[in-house]
Amino acid sequence: MTPLLELRQVAVRFGGVTALDGVDLVIPSEEIHGLIGPNGAGKTTLLNVICRIARPQEGTLSYAGQDLLLFEPQRLAGLGISRTFQNLALIDGASVIDNVLIGLHAHRPGGLIDELACVGRGWRRERAARETAMAALAPLGLLEQAEILVGRLSYGQRKMVELARAWVAKPRLLLLDEPTAGLNSHEIEQLRLTLLSARSSDRLTILVITHHIEFLLGMADRVTVLDLGKNIAIGTPDEVRSDRRVIDAYIGNAP
Repeated sequence: MTPLLELRQVAVRFGGVTALDGVDLVIPSEEIHGLIGPNGAGKTTLLNVICRIARPQEGTLSYAGQDLLLFEPQRLAGLGISRTFQNLALIDGASVIDNVLIGLHAHRPGGLIDELACVGRGWRRERAARETAMAALAPLGLLEQAEILVGRLSYGQRKMVELARAWVAKPRLLLLDEPTAGLNSHEIEQLRLTLLSARSSDRLTILVITHHIEFLLGMADRVTVLDLGKNIAIGTPDEVRSDRRVIDAYIGNAP
């Protein structure tokens, strides 16, 4: 099967610090792939490489058969890549739905001049965009909060707003950085079910960083484990959970 995302021998160095050291990552279409490891293992750096925020000194990156190194970060949404962040990147003074609408910008044809010249068409686009945004909020339990300022929501709810913003653009590849942080057990289970449903309905490929191995059980097809910037294991959630290298490097020291 041709992979949707393929990284080979990726190395990233910041001065004298090696953040990634010959990392491989291969994800077929419609796979849910977990990325775990202790703090400082290089997980977020790997996402930053995929998003073109960090440039590797070595290695290759391929997405849908294209060389990702040829694309600037602002073009990734148009390629079908969306992302959430470990630290929330929301506009607290804007409403929930306005934050989600930002995720549709890459799919809006024309610009301000086009909107002014075609007011009727622009209004129809805006109505359709709001309907799309509301549809993204519904499975995340946020319909009643659509017009509330994001800054007034709980941390867990704000995490769901960021997920809705990434999901609303209907990406092929969704990158999630610690989506379970700040969520209670009920919210984590609801998120797991939502991602499974999204994979099925939208033919979505998901790469998710998390410290919750239990969250990946029954959801992830495979899991890659990083430690000190290197691959130390890959397999099903059950396989990596029982891998001695993973236990020694991560699980045995997990809180």
